[in-house]
Amino acid sequence: VADWLSSSLEKGSQQFFGAGFRAFGEGGSIPFMGMLHAKFPNAQFVITGVLGPASNAHGPNEFLHIPCAKKLTCCMAQVVEDHYNQFHK
Repeated sequence: VADWLSSSLEKGSQQFFGAGFRAFGEGGSIPFMGMLHAKFPNAQFVITGVLGPASNAHGPNEFLHIPCAKKLTCCMAQVVEDHYNQFHK
């Protein structure tokens, strides 16, 4: 992860969740990302989801935890802003 992106994710996570960001791999859960990385090896990718408290992913009673989704949206807005500041100013 590029320094600017790591810093951006940390800043957004601290501001909106009150904790540092976490990164981990899920194996082949999103095979398309491997193809994108092969085609664009120098690109930075952020893959995320909104598994909030008791969201029961892929279960019959799966739901979107709105407060968690709002915080995640704010974090991603931080990344977009920081990307702009890093490469377009």
